[in-house]
Parts: sequence; structure tokens; C-alpha cells
Amino acid sequence: MNSFLNKFKFIFLLIPVGLFIAFLDGKILQGFLASNQIPDHYLFIGSLVLVVMGIIFAILRFDNKNE
Repeated sequence: MNSFLNKFKFIFLLIPVGLFIAFLDGKILQGFLASNQIPDHYLFIGSLVLVVMGIIFAILRFDNKNE
């Protein structure tokens, strides 16, 4: 079981990222950024930065555990 998790751990990391992208895509299609309001754009960029930072943190943590 442990070898299975080690083999597919990045897939388990990609599932929440895919769900976040699907949620974000739905918000954009419903007019989230269509209003051209600056706070909406800051929210969009800020959420993308937070998700990328979370992914980098998770990858570094997985990498440190393997060493």
C-alpha cells in the first residue's frame, strides 16, 4: 500500500489543483472578471499566487521526506 502511495502521490496532489481550476473557470465564465473591477482581478491573481505557493510547499515537503 505504501509503494502505491509513493508511486501516485503527485496525482493526489493534482486532484485538488484540478478542482480549484474547475471552480475558478466556473467563476470566470459566470462573469467574475467580466466587470473589469480591479478588486476582482486582484482576487484572481492573489488566489493563483496562493495556490502556486501551496503546490511548491507541498512538493518541497514531499521531496524532503524522500531524502
